[in-house]
Amino acid sequence: MPEMTGMRPTLIGILVLVIHATGSVAAHTEDLGHHYGEMADPSVWPISAVGAVTVALDFSHRRFCTGTLVASKLVLTAAHCLFHGKQLVASGNVRFLAGLNKGVPTAQSVAARLVISKEFAPGAWTQEVAATDWAVIVLKDALSIKPISVKSMSGDQFRKLGSVLQVGYGLDRPYLPSIVRDCRVSEGPDDRAFMYRCLTNGGYSGAPILADIDGMLSVIGIGSGGNREEQLGMACSARQFEKALVELMRSE
Repeated sequence: MPEMTGMRPTLIGILVLVIHATGSVAAHTEDLGHHYGEMADPSVWPISAVGAVTVALDFSHRRFCTGTLVASKLVLTAAHCLFHGKQLVASGNVRFLAGLNKGVPTAQSVAARLVISKEFAPGAWTQEVAATDWAVIVLKDALSIKPISVKSMSGDQFRKLGSVLQVGYGLDRPYLPSIVRDCRVSEGPDDRAFMYRCLTNGGYSGAPILADIDGMLSVIGIGSGGNREEQLGMACSARQFEKALVELMRSE
């Protein structure tokens, strides 16, 4: 996960995978013993609908982020995870591994195509970039896992939120999901993004932030970048991608 502008940049550690230095899975090697959330049960919904997005950059370099199944063939993740420098990776190099349990996925599929936010521009991470940092992976195969709905909120709804959930796969625990049940959110500079205090270590880019909206647990945003020491991050709001997802669901 990229560092927030003006904060100390993350160093590159080597663990499990050889990582390209975008920050998506970059972390200090001392993070090996530091877990930012509780261990979650990957067989229980909504955790079962969250998985690792693996991206092959070349023959020896891979990265992973977190993705959420929002329809049987659609996975929501952070846009920056799907770029190698300023080049969008080939869809065949992207795979979604749902419900990893000690490294074994409940279900998986390779990407058939990638849908990127039209406003997203790869490059140095900024708060402006965070507001456009979303992408949808259209899978080749439909997965028989209950997806998680996406719901944007009004300003009043957001301000009335208490604690929310965040689930993801990070470098601190790459083979099992982590969950923070008391994630705190606050308003961002505008309604396109908001701040959160939960999972900000490497690998949690794209991790869903979940809240009970009208009696339904829904994705209200996804992690983009943050500061791991302070566990303070910025999320791309569901306001940015809800409409695009509805259109994709109709066409797929």
